[in-house]
Amino acid sequence: KLVGASLDAAAYIYVPDSEKKAILEKLVGDASLVAPPVKTNGVDELRTALMLSQIHLVENENDVREACEDKYVSSRDTSSGCIVGVGRAVGTKCARCWFYDEEVGNHSLTHADVCQRCNEAISSWEKKTGQAFVKPEETEAEQPVA
Repeated sequence: KLVGASLDAAAYIYVPDSEKKAILEKLVGDASLVAPPVKTNGVDELRTALMLSQIHLVENENDVREACEDKYVSSRDTSSGCIVGVGRAVGTKCARCWFYDEEVGNHSLTHADVCQRCNEAISSWEKKTGQAFVKPEETEAEQPVA
């Protein structure tokens, strides 16, 4: 089993048609979950529409095949003409939104186990409510299995 949930995955997409590629490029967000987003509005993105942590538009079919095992790569016989491969997302899983991001834990943010976007959301909530966010303690059932 490659992934347990869709957010554990990254998609690698080769789009030979330049018009289709231009449309998809507008929907690929920033590599990391930043607030405010730079490339899009942060919501209308392929990663959120497809519920995948990462989307990579690649330059050729070989890039897809190098990033993904053959059994997780579509054939050329798709209605879109795109070749799509699926691999494991890289980075650390954000404890709040569950998207994987390579920047989680790499900065001196208030909440080290969440992405920068979620840190911003928590800070905004704290300012609005006047309360400090306290992470609930994990119960035995919620703890990861070793």
